[in-house]
Amino acid sequence: MRYNFDEVIERQGAGSVKWDMAPPDVLPMFVADMDFRTAPPIIEAIRKKVDHGVFGYGRDLEFPAVIKKWFHDEYGAAIEEEWIVVLPAIVPVLVAVSHLREGPVLINTPNYHVLLAAPLKAGKETILSPLKNTNEYYEIDFEDIQARAGDARLFYLCNPHNPVGRVYRREELEELSAFVQKRNLVVISDEAHCGLVYDQPHIPWFTVDEWAAEHSVTIMGPGKTYNIPGLPFGFAIIPSQKLREEFARTCYALPHPGILNVAAAKAAYGQCQEWRLQLVEYLRDNRNYLEKRLRASFPAAKFTHVEGTYLQWIDFRPLGIENPYQWLREYPKILPSDGGPFGIDGYVRINFGTPRVRLAEALDRIERNLKKIAHPS
Repeated sequence: MRYNFDEVIERQGAGSVKWDMAPPDVLPMFVADMDFRTAPPIIEAIRKKVDHGVFGYGRDLEFPAVIKKWFHDEYGAAIEEEWIVVLPAIVPVLVAVSHLREGPVLINTPNYHVLLAAPLKAGKETILSPLKNTNEYYEIDFEDIQARAGDARLFYLCNPHNPVGRVYRREELEELSAFVQKRNLVVISDEAHCGLVYDQPHIPWFTVDEWAAEHSVTIMGPGKTYNIPGLPFGFAIIPSQKLREEFARTCYALPHPGILNVAAAKAAYGQCQEWRLQLVEYLRDNRNYLEKRLRASFPAAKFTHVEGTYLQWIDFRPLGIENPYQWLREYPKILPSDGGPFGIDGYVRINFGTPRVRLAEALDRIERNLKKIAHPS
């Protein structure tokens, strides 16, 4: 069947962080959730649990087999069920795992603001290595991370990368593996957006080589891909038994996932492939539409070509806008994410995971207000 991602769903007043934090006349395009109804099998799985009426501690013995099959079908990767560690969410784990090794945590910038802050919240030091930016194409700067690494023993990877939208190629990941092996670093790989890639395949970190598998924690979850971030859930792939045991001790205080959340995740990975493929097709068209409009209407703006995620990283300052985040909120009345917490002031991050009519409205608003700057009355 065909799914209707053009459907405009009223979310104001429905308890939405994204929509209820913004005034009624403002288009919210910040927090990373999409404005689409989630896949029917997920809704049905939750409905069955609700109809059962008992909400005790949950455990689904079939879930590891579902994930094992998903890895085989999606990536051609063979995993063992014991490698899978279910998690109540992703963000709390990013904080806890900073204690897996002594010393500071090495992270690239710009980066997901929660990932940047997670070690700091745990009282750990971070070492920040800027990505190399060549005409808004971002790459890991291996000379820089080598020079800065110091006594770091953990490296936090974000792939697909939020906010710059990179999906790292195999040769890049192999070079990173050689670097972390030389420095004896454990990699924490946040792959929350791995189901949303457009131009090239996503490569899970633990599949890169034997070293990557034995010295890493790869973290995934259904929240972004299947638009269920309000049902927190994740899982880690940890092939090393020793590291799994360390991970279990470090994350001991985290709660078990909620029973509805597990049911939703199992349905997502087991029954929603066609829905996801159609979503990716729609988001790819949204990305292409956004790029076309930016080139035509705002040719001086700088922006990335998004290879994965539904998040566009844009610099509007070349248009003569000193503070784009403030200007977008005040004049076109669009609420993006401010680039500062991601590591670069002046940029904004715009969420294009929305029906195209809303994306068009946002761009129309920007264009109308830019004309006012060029031709003030």
